This record gives sequence, structure tokens and C-alpha cells, in this order.
Amino acid sequence: MSDLNRIRQQAAEWVVALQEAGSDERARLQAECEIWQAEDPRRRQVLEQIQRIWQAPEPALERRKRRRQLTGLGSLLLLAWSGTQLPWAYWGADYRTAAGEIRTVPLPDGSQIVLNSNSAMDLDYTEGARTVKLVRGELLATVAKGRDAPFQVETRDISATALGTQYTVKLADTYSRVAVQESTVVVTSHNGGGALRLTSGQQADLNRDGLITQSTAPTHRPDWANGQLVFNSTPLPRVIERLGHHRAGILALDEALGASQPPPHFTGVLPADDSDAALALLSDALDLEVKHFTPWYVILSRK
Repeated sequence: MSDLNRIRQQAAEWVVALQEAGSDERARLQAECEIWQAEDPRRRQVLEQIQRIWQAPEPALERRKRRRQLTGLGSLLLLAWSGTQLPWAYWGADYRTAAGEIRTVPLPDGSQIVLNSNSAMDLDYTEGARTVKLVRGELLATVAKGRDAPFQVETRDISATALGTQYTVKLADTYSRVAVQESTVVVTSHNGGGALRLTSGQQADLNRDGLITQSTAPTHRPDWANGQLVFNSTPLPRVIERLGHHRAGILALDEALGASQPPPHFTGVLPADDSDAALALLSDALDLEVKHFTPWYVILSRK
């Protein structure tokens, strides 16, 4: 989990705690929250952003029962999370997927794109070019052969060109990743630095200025494209981070479980398109408790 996402999770927990606190403990919690905010200026900014949205309907919510309050809070957290996670380009994209949705998009030339969860792309097919612009998330491109026009996947950072191949492109916060399952892809950064040629079993992370790192990659179709999340002795925080990408809202470990060393490890296959079923399988395997504060705010803890 990135630092900023961890701050968002912690801020959401403070909103829940302060909302539920009785009069005898609210002052203590508020003082502890102030100490938490003082340790990092980003914490205060994120907390205030969520509280501004929450406080707008406060008079009406005060008259509701606790369950209705938590449901309203869940909606708030979902809105806050979506607002910080999804760029405006996502909503205007030609094709997009929601959390937990895997979508296959056939292209006019016989090529095919599989969009991962929480992903979006624009399509630009002309007589002389076949261009897919990934504006969020990750895609798998299976490129049809026999066309003179180059096939390109573009991101904020790079352009990845192929005439006939299968490869994945992922847009992260600070880089773009290209992994080749079949044939060859030529990758160029938008600010220059020369072309990078990747063959089957190779991947590279690049930003606009060029190569960051290069490594090996699996040559098989990625698991998520088959609707699965496959783990092999994977630390639980990494499992939750990946599963959280396929679920709307906030999914996290409680403080004790998140800080456990060594962390629990998980080996198994979880469904990529049904996070509730995935959580049930994971909790049974590792003897965990799944706490649903709202449908959009879920914490895992030890039983």
C-alpha cells in the first residue's frame, strides 16, 4: 500500500472513530487525532477533505440511527476514495471498467483488448494507425497480424508499438510497465531517450524520461485476464493490496494484523470479479475475521 493510500485509510478510520465516539471519549480521540495529523501535513489535508464532504449533510444524518449513519459514511468514503483515485479522463474514456470488472473489447482489425479492473482506454483507429490510449489501470493487448498500420498502446509516459504480439501495459502513479508475453514490442518514452526493444519474457518500467528498470516477466497470459488472482506464498499485505484493486471502497488490515512480523502468507486462487467471495476464501484459509463497517469499508483482523 502506498503512503498516500495508507493515509486515506487511516483518515477514514478516524472519521469512523470520531463519528461513533461517545461524549466521554470524543475529547481524547480528538487529541490523538490532532497528534496523528501533526506528524505529516498530508494527513490533515486528506482528513479535512473527507470531513468537508461528511459535514455537509450532518444535520440530517444526526437524526438517523447508527446503521443509517454508517451507511452514509460508507457512501462518503466511496465518494472520497473515487474522487482521489479516478482521474477525470476515466469518466470520459471510450471504454472503462469498474472495480472487480474484467472487460474484453474486440477491435475493428481483429485485435483484442482485455481491460483490468478500474481501467480505462481511448481508441483511435485510422487508415494509417491503430492506437489505444491507456488512461488508467492495465490492459492486455492481443494484436492481429497482417496490417501495415502499426499497433500502439500509449500512456502518459510511453508508446509501445507492435505489429503482431501479446503484451500487457500498466499505468502506475509514477511509471508505465510493459510486459511481453509473445513476440516483440518497441517502447519509446515521450521525452526521448531511445527506443527499447522487449521480447517475450521481458518487462520494463519507464517514465517520460526513459528506462527505470528492466526484468524478466511471465510468458503466459496474466491471471487477472482469466478472472483469477493467483498467489504463491504471498505476504498478506500484498494479497490485500491486489484484492483491493478489484473492490470498490477501502479494504485494509487492522493495525495489529498489518504490523505482524512475519506477516501471514497465502497460497491459492481468488476470483478477480467477486471480492466478497474472495474475502470469504481468504478468511477461511488464514482464519481471519472480515468486518464490514459498510459495503465499501472492510477491515480484516485475526479471530
